[in-house]
Amino acid sequence: MCHTVDQEDHMSDIVEIAHYSSEFAGQTALAHLQAVGITAHMLTDDAGGAFPSLTMLTGGVRIAVRSEDAAAARAALEELDDVEADSD
Repeated sequence: MCHTVDQEDHMSDIVEIAHYSSEFAGQTALAHLQAVGITAHMLTDDAGGAFPSLTMLTGGVRIAVRSEDAAAARAALEELDDVEADSD
């Protein structure tokens, strides 16, 4: 059975909340958001991993969440930045 969705309706409530220069940093942010219960997605274009250097040429790694989760996700990422700064 095929379920169709109106892509415009669903895409409008997804917002990008962060950009990172490396996939590792993006994966760390993604894992942190998921650990605190926020559904998030990592967006990157590196030709399926074949050309990792494309990541920077295409805008880096981006993290996206539902618009209603954006404020909580930004706060969670700020907490993550604070923890990383304290451990340096």
